[in-house]
Amino acid sequence: MEASSTGRRGVPPLRLAAGAAFMLLIVTGCGAGVPGNDRPAPERVTVTVTAGAPEITRTTESAESGEPAGTGDPAPDRTAVRPGGVLTDGGTVASELTRAGQRDGFALDLGDAREFYVTDMTGDDIRLQVYSEVDGRPVGPSDVALSWGTSVVKLTKAGGHRLEVFGNTNVVGPYGFRIATVKVRTFPAAIGLRIGEGGPDGAGRLDVPGRVDRFEFDADGASAIKILGGAGACEAIELELVDAAQRSVASPRQPIPLCGYESDIPLSNGDGRYALVVRSGTAKTGPYSFQIVRAG
Repeated sequence: MEASSTGRRGVPPLRLAAGAAFMLLIVTGCGAGVPGNDRPAPERVTVTVTAGAPEITRTTESAESGEPAGTGDPAPDRTAVRPGGVLTDGGTVASELTRAGQRDGFALDLGDAREFYVTDMTGDDIRLQVYSEVDGRPVGPSDVALSWGTSVVKLTKAGGHRLEVFGNTNVVGPYGFRIATVKVRTFPAAIGLRIGEGGPDGAGRLDVPGRVDRFEFDADGASAIKILGGAGACEAIELELVDAAQRSVASPRQPIPLCGYESDIPLSNGDGRYALVVRSGTAKTGPYSFQIVRAG
């Protein structure tokens, strides 16, 4: 005699299977058969730093979304800071002055960095200024208009600093900006050297926002050089020739474009050492390649 798991006799197996399938559909719902490509997109969690407890904002993004390929766009940012919060390297701000005379303050925590870019600035008739926490006095000779685009701030005083945003008389409105500390690398070079992602080791790409690469070389009797074959993030990256003793290289003085500039560049200090500086004036990332050759 065969045993029945239901304790009843005479029920055809096909009817039992159909009943089980029906009950499974009720329990799991119609979504049980949703293919993998139609699953809900993952959530991205963004932490907003404020003077009090951190505020967590969740946004949904496509599962197929990818990061920019380093063609001159800013590196993806994950830190959105509200007034009263702490600005760190890579921090962004998008806020608004809603009343006349409003001043929004941000503490600065940039580690050992003494110089940083304020870029992607927006705000009509709105300005910012950095102050020393030690004496309460401003750093630098004047404030910065947020309509300017990009500015370089150098911290010349010891101790902590804060950044304040304010409008001209009776001005209200939205504003925004991004912070990127200056990060300088120096590579040995020589006239005739081809520079790119194949060498020197580590060169060929501004890998993080605020990166500045210096290539030091001897004049070796040349009175001028040329830059040939410039390629990469042409719109975002620029070059500049400076004396090798010049260490403050974040701010452009007489930059030339990475791509398409093949005019002679005089070595005005004679037979000494020079540095070719590679930077993005807007603190973007991206690849670069070129060759330093003797002119004439």
